[in-house]
Formats: sequence, C-alpha cells, structure tokens
Amino acid sequence: MDGVRTLRIEKLASGGDGLAFDGGKAVFVPRSVPGELIEARIVDDRSDYSRAELLRVLESSPDRVEPLCPLFGICGGCTLQHMSHSSQLEAKAKAVRESFVRTAGFDPGLPRIESGVPYGYRNRVQVHTCADGGLGFMRAGETEAVRAKGCPIADSSLDAWLVSENRKSKPARSLAAAYGIRERFVVFGQAGRLYLEGRDAKAKALVGDEEYEFPLQHFFQANLDMAGRLAHDAVSGLGGARAADLYCGAGLFGKLLAKTFGEVLCVESDTVSLEAARANLPRGKARFFAQSVEQWISGAAANRSDARIDWVLADPPRQGLSAESRTWLTHADIDGFSYVSCDPVTMARDIGELVAAGMRLETLALYDFYPQTGHFEALAKMRRG
Repeated sequence: MDGVRTLRIEKLASGGDGLAFDGGKAVFVPRSVPGELIEARIVDDRSDYSRAELLRVLESSPDRVEPLCPLFGICGGCTLQHMSHSSQLEAKAKAVRESFVRTAGFDPGLPRIESGVPYGYRNRVQVHTCADGGLGFMRAGETEAVRAKGCPIADSSLDAWLVSENRKSKPARSLAAAYGIRERFVVFGQAGRLYLEGRDAKAKALVGDEEYEFPLQHFFQANLDMAGRLAHDAVSGLGGARAADLYCGAGLFGKLLAKTFGEVLCVESDTVSLEAARANLPRGKARFFAQSVEQWISGAAANRSDARIDWVLADPPRQGLSAESRTWLTHADIDGFSYVSCDPVTMARDIGELVAAGMRLETLALYDFYPQTGHFEALAKMRRG
C-alpha cells in the first residue's frame, strides 16, 4: 500500500506523538507507544519530517492501556490515554533530560517528578459550541467541535455540569440566550463551585492554603492541586528584603513571596490580571508594574540601584525568556532565580545560557499538571556561584 511503513517507535515526542525514524527522517505517529512495532501510513510528508496515522500495532508495549474516554482520538484534548500513567511520567522526565542534554549542553539527570491523580484533575476547561447545538471540545486537527457527554479529566463539578447540559437537545442556545455565551467560553470549577464565562466575570480558587480571585477570561492554572505544590516549592526556603515576580499573572507566586520577603515587585503586561494580583497580595507588601518584562528591565529595574533584588521568580509563556531577560539575569545582583516553564526546550535554552554565565542549577523538578497529554510544568531553582 502506498505510503505504508513498518516502524519502531523509539520515544515520545513533545506533544505526545510517538517518534520513529524512516531512513533517518523523523516520523510522528499519534496514539503509538515507545517500544512498539507498528504499521502506519504517511499522511503528511515534508522535507525534514513526516506525520503518519497508526494502522495497526504489530508488537504491543506492556505500557499500552485501554483509553477511558470514548472520544479519545476524536477530541483533540488528550493524546496519551492509551499509555499507563507511570509510563507517561517516565516519558516526560526523559523528555526534560534530553532537552537539557541537546539544548543546554549538559546532563541534569532525570528530574524529580511530582504527580497527582491521572483523571478528574482539571479545574479549567474551554468549552465550544457544536453544530448540533451541544457543548464539547475541538476535534483533533480540525476546526469544528464534537459534543462531549462528559470529560474524565475534568474536575467532578465540571464533568457533572457537562453531562447535565448535554442531556438537553440544544444547551448552547439556552446558555447563549441567558448569558450571551459565544462559540467558545471558559468554565472553571472546584469543590462544587462552578463559574461560567459570560455569567461570571471573576472566579475564586483555593490553591494550597491560599484563596485567589481572578478574571475568568484571563489565564489561571488549570490543575489547582499541582499548582499548589508547584507554588510552594518555587518559594520554599526563600526570604529577604525584596523579590521580583515576573509574568506575575493574578499573583499565584507573588502572594507566597510576600510572606517571606519585605517587598514583592510584580511585573505583568496584562493589566486585568495585574489588578487581580493587586487584590490578591497583602496591602503594602508589593509594587505593581503594568508593562512587559523587557520594559521593566530597561526602566524600573535599571533605575533601582538603591534597592537590591534578592530573588527573581519568572513564569514566562511557552517561548521562554527573551534575550533581554536572559542578559539582565546574568548581570543582575541577585542571590538566585526560580524558573517555572511549560516548555522543556526553551527552558533548557535559557538555563543553559545562565549556567554558562556562572549560575548554578540547584534543583529541577517536573510537575504533572496535565496527565493524559504530553504537556507538563517544570521548576528550576538556580543560585549564584
């Protein structure tokens, strides 16, 4: 058959596809498992890589399991329900290590892994309206949504709401009539409390022992259990006169930094999220900068020679730290740096540059925020010397 290949899956690629090689060219195969021998058809052949669809498994891995969700492979949300949770964690840890070896130029060893429940963990979902008037999620690789009678990775309150709404013939219409809900909207739930974008402007979340309020349309962590663990570890053992919280969002980390630092400098270009941080942090313990990190570095940070920053914490978007940020960190008079990242490649690039400039990687940990997907968060803590 044209385009059909017999392939050995070597490892898990970023995003959750299996990775094989065909004559030296990388081939990405969704829903395959490392170690398996498979038959696959090439569906997108490019000069430097190919994508293929799985036809059949010739030699199955012991890590292959039956997916829990009937929409697995149709809905674009999950990519790893066909793998055991333990094998997902192992593959993600290897991906972090390989990124550092390849991009940073040194081997940090396998990161420490923090994991929680593999299902029922997600507190924030983006729901789409479907052509039949139902509610659901985007189809994998397509531009239309599929109706979902439930979602096994969602928090129980979210799952119950989705089940209840989709028992109706056209729930999207009634929600739109009541709240003006659009083709896609955010739903947030925790401990039985449910917030809908369009009906609710803000939501409240308990993360660890701290309560936060944030604008529902703007970013907040989707796995509150893991967010609590990550935030605790990011600030654990730290203290001093002054800390900088870069890309601070609604103040998840800044609120904890304010407990052990005299002052927290919160930098965030999203002014709505920054106002939430202003409300979440204790009064008189923080300064707020409604600007990009690069603008802050060239302005406020450069002109504060009389006010030393002891520690910097940054949680940048997927593209990682900018060149300006990396340059500033290599020269700034700070004790250390907590780096939160959702992308191991850009994290390895940034840390590799900081290590080459004299900083020391003290700890590296992986937090399994998104079981059943190829995504995760990572935390590195670095010190001078």
